[in-house]
Amino acid sequence: MPKLSLLALFLLLLCLASNAFPDEIKTIDGNIIEGEVADVDDEYLSIRQGQERISFIQWRIISLISREKEVIIVNHDKNQRRFIIMTADANSLSAKNINITTTDKISDIYPEELLTNRVLFYKETEQSALVKANVDSSTVFSMKDASGKNTIRHKKPWKGNIDAGLTIQKGNKEALTTNAKTDFSLERTKDNMYFNGLLLVETKDSVKSADEQRGTLKYERKHKRRLYSFYQESMEHDEIEKLNFRSISSSGIGYRFIDTESLKYKSEAGPSFTYERFRDNILQTDPGLRIGNFVDWQILPSTLFYFKVDFLPVPENMVDWRLESDMGLRHNLTKSLSLNMNWINQHDNKPSAENVSKNDATILSTIGYNF
Repeated sequence: MPKLSLLALFLLLLCLASNAFPDEIKTIDGNIIEGEVADVDDEYLSIRQGQERISFIQWRIISLISREKEVIIVNHDKNQRRFIIMTADANSLSAKNINITTTDKISDIYPEELLTNRVLFYKETEQSALVKANVDSSTVFSMKDASGKNTIRHKKPWKGNIDAGLTIQKGNKEALTTNAKTDFSLERTKDNMYFNGLLLVETKDSVKSADEQRGTLKYERKHKRRLYSFYQESMEHDEIEKLNFRSISSSGIGYRFIDTESLKYKSEAGPSFTYERFRDNILQTDPGLRIGNFVDWQILPSTLFYFKVDFLPVPENMVDWRLESDMGLRHNLTKSLSLNMNWINQHDNKPSAENVSKNDATILSTIGYNF
């Protein structure tokens, strides 16, 4: 214990002498990450490094934090975490001017008032190049480049995949099925952007049996670690259903009930508005609700299961509702290629067109490119 106190005091004196404003984070592996704290929660400490990237460092690998006139020692005892805060009241190097306090609350170290005063954190001109660090202590902070210097591996802000499939049938029956599916996401500190699209064309004996295109654009704004608001716009064209154009606009509030590395589940709800234009200039509009649920489960390091479902009821007419779902498995063959199975289902309990089934299900098997 005396050696620990002496070391902490020495580090504090160094901090006072250097008069450096950026925070310095020391990990359990002895690596130093320098930058400005942008955000804090129970799992991560977010450090802004320069103008174009943010690193997310897990608390479990942090051993010490130094900043102007203050040193914070992070003690880890099984599942318990405690902070020893050493603060100097003056620029004097005398030990009597140093105060020592202990706490297990992160808010005692980085209170909300402190974060609101940081201009860089609340600037709305966040760069699209902000990245998230993969902060596993055994694979990130111990990594070294060719020159022997410690490096940190970062994830790209944009990620996604493009999947495509083609089925040709010859003989007693001739059929051709073409499909393409895309998913893109941009995740940043305070806001996220998502886009997904589907193109499906099928002919049987020279007769078109499927011809539809869909696209969804969504924006999420984080208010708390788990709480967010959203705006979503969905568009669709279906030649078989005689649907020229369908637009579903929705907004509301969402909450991340489970947010771990292997399992994520969130739910959201809010008002919606549906605009439909069919052939012969038939128009139909319906105000309603939208309830969405999303699950991402990393079953294996190379296999992801996902499930998305939107329920769209019309309060004025309880028999008029839609259900749209997308469920699938994505298995990575290589870093960039994956094998995918998807079950996409649409159920319209009150179809607007004649001779159209209420349920429309599609099963896709595709090869995807991941980036």
